Amino acid sequence: MKILNPHDVLKEFGVYGAEDVADVGTGYGHFALAAAKRLDGGRLFAIDVERDMLKRLVDEATRMGIGNLHALCGDAARLSGIPLGDAAVDKAIAASVLFQIHDRDAFVQELKRIVRPGGKVLLVDWKGDHNFGPHHAHKVGEDATLALFARHGFALERGVETGDLHYGMIFVRA
Repeated sequence: MKILNPHDVLKEFGVYGAEDVADVGTGYGHFALAAAKRLDGGRLFAIDVERDMLKRLVDEATRMGIGNLHALCGDAARLSGIPLGDAAVDKAIAASVLFQIHDRDAFVQELKRIVRPGGKVLLVDWKGDHNFGPHHAHKVGEDATLALFARHGFALERGVETGDLHYGMIFVRA
């Protein structure tokens, strides 16, 4: 079974250099830490609603010598809930978070607000055809995800290889 590897996915997404990237719903920071290491002159904004998770993430980044990770407490499922300005980042990552969001329209609107025009969003979430991860009732299928992002002005650039348990998509903000 092929498991999700943040390093491989971020390489395919093209995170590198002096970009500003937001990891929205960062949780334990598996994607945030991997992305921050790929940025040279860029900033990684790790955003989560759980302050304790962010503290653990900052401690881990410090231990690893990562100085470009900035933890921000915010609610991505609420309009203006992310403490970043409009068009503040080049790219955003939303990994294994969509299934947890109650107001998915507000979530995608927030991603659109913080990503610069022409910027990209990497969406990774759980496939529904297995018993791993969240309950089937909470999983958001690929078709529903495509429709959700299209409704808010994103175009699908392409899919991303994420392993057997997840699906991945790169969206471009119009």
